[in-house]
Amino acid sequence: MVAVEDAPPIRASRPAPPRRVRAAVGETVPVVALVGAFFVVNDIRSWLTAQYWGDEAWVALSVRFPLADLPVTTSSSPIGWSFLLRLVPDIDDLRVVPLGFQLLTVIAAYLLGRSLASERAQGILIGVVTGLTVLLLPVQQTRHDLKQYTADAAVAVCLLALATWTERSWSRRRLAVVVAAVGLGMLLSHTTAIVSVCVLGGLLLSVAVRREWARTVEATVAGLVAGALVAAVYFGVSARGNSDAMRDYWDAFLPSVSELPAHFVRQIKALSPMLGAPVPILAVLLLLGVLTLFRRGHAAPAIAVLLLPVAAIGLGVAGIYPLLDPRTSHFLIVVAGLVAGIGIVGLADLAVALVRRGLPRLPPGVVAAATCAVLLAGFAAVNHRWYRTDGNEPGVWQAHQAITDIGSSTRYVAAHKGPHDLVVVSGPAWFGFTLYSDQDPLKLVAPVTGTVGWTLTMPTRDDVILPKAADVPSIKDALDEVLAGAAKRPPGTRVWLVRTYTHPSEPVWQAALADYRVQRVTSGPEPVVVISKR
Repeated sequence: MVAVEDAPPIRASRPAPPRRVRAAVGETVPVVALVGAFFVVNDIRSWLTAQYWGDEAWVALSVRFPLADLPVTTSSSPIGWSFLLRLVPDIDDLRVVPLGFQLLTVIAAYLLGRSLASERAQGILIGVVTGLTVLLLPVQQTRHDLKQYTADAAVAVCLLALATWTERSWSRRRLAVVVAAVGLGMLLSHTTAIVSVCVLGGLLLSVAVRREWARTVEATVAGLVAGALVAAVYFGVSARGNSDAMRDYWDAFLPSVSELPAHFVRQIKALSPMLGAPVPILAVLLLLGVLTLFRRGHAAPAIAVLLLPVAAIGLGVAGIYPLLDPRTSHFLIVVAGLVAGIGIVGLADLAVALVRRGLPRLPPGVVAAATCAVLLAGFAAVNHRWYRTDGNEPGVWQAHQAITDIGSSTRYVAAHKGPHDLVVVSGPAWFGFTLYSDQDPLKLVAPVTGTVGWTLTMPTRDDVILPKAADVPSIKDALDEVLAGAAKRPPGTRVWLVRTYTHPSEPVWQAALADYRVQRVTSGPEPVVVISKR
């Protein structure tokens, strides 16, 4: 007889405790709300449908070449950034990548703020304040172009959030996550090299000051490993984008020590409209933000934030990295906004302490939330013209991509030119023209002198002419040669001119064209013209 064991009783699965469900919902709702606010504040459709301007066009063109050419075509862009662009199915939708990193910056700012308090409601309030502050910064509306600057900001905020997370519950595993994030960040953002030193320096100094020697050793090892990763990526890939032309391009943002005061005054004045508040008020909020981090027991991110401007100034004076340019210093401005958001929380803490003296029964959470709401609402009201802008807001901001139509110009010429017509393309318009000539094969040419380091030719288009001209006499010589060649072709041959009007060389072209008959054939900000002898 076979013995049969009694089967254990089947236990019905119990539903998750209501408290746990409420906690999960409470943690999720703020993130969903911030994502929704991102789509409210940003005019996503305008940014995704705008045509690529000159400095975006070569980035977009890089996705058309084989993956084996990526080390060349990535040029000054981080190689990971260029690779991510290749994952976007439609070349017209590449701006989803910078927009995605901008959204990541907001979420990372929330997570950093959320970790500043152990009590859930208070942590969520701080997270929402830091997330909204980063989202509402006017400078965020200036960086929808196809460059890595939103990734710079996202990586910087993520590393600061990871430093806060690690300091809150120290472990080797969390340090390893920080180091891994540095390695990944270097593939996406050159400024990771700057931020990682400050973040790991903050972690190291925070434990060394407290004489926690075991953690000091662990932080030192983590810093050395991260430094090795940074060096490997930089010297293995990123350094290829360096050139004398690039150094000359950024020369105005590489001040000497004696030029530093004047440089600060000039650039802070230029940047102030993008900051959203007067500089003195921001300075107070920054100070309060750093003090709040220290007061809440998060010395590591506080030290990292203090080290960042020191590193930026040192690299600028050393001629290594541009100082206070709106693009290359975008990550610094966003981090400043994040710290100012923490400063708003510091003001709310002060308000709570003051109200307690007169109205002790009033819940402190209500006072803190009301204070933050009033300050953020005021900030948003003052800067309302920056939100949902298509980039062409007179008196506020004019983005190149909002006032260029090189794609329309290129396609108009392709549709209307005759079989014997010639097409002259100005140098600054070349990348845009070749990008939107999407039916024509392109040939990569590298290396070449210039900030990009490569160019391309159109092997099947002998009707397209790119003059090697930079001043009025050389442009006129080139146009005379083209017009003479057109005169030898069948009657009715026309000479089309496609150029970009947003480039600093445009006044030179206008002066050169003064001696020719110029017929405008399209409308828009960058019209196509047909030129002929007077």
